[in-house]
Amino acid sequence: MTRSTVLFDDACGKCSRWAAFIDRNGSGERLRTLGQETEEGRELLAARPPSLEGVDSVFIVTEDGHWHARSAAVWRIASRMGLPWSLGALAFVVPWPIRDLFYELYARTR
Repeated sequence: MTRSTVLFDDACGKCSRWAAFIDRNGSGERLRTLGQETEEGRELLAARPPSLEGVDSVFIVTEDGHWHARSAAVWRIASRMGLPWSLGALAFVVPWPIRDLFYELYARTR
């Protein structure tokens, strides 16, 4: 079974705690976390689409190879977790500019 990969900033304490939360509460069959500063993480980041170059965010690379960042990554991560966390995927109904605004406000506190 192919899993989605969550690329997180492992130099950020808050990001590392979120990754640990995903590991504890997520489905290991559907998600794996990978630090961006690891050798494998750097290699994967080097292969990201040009549209995401320079983006400082959490990323998810889905099972089918699609890349998503910011709030689009967050709701996709939630969708692959067990209940009740998967309910966070309902955030997709909020227009992406609003979701990304809240993501950016939260990310500034790291």
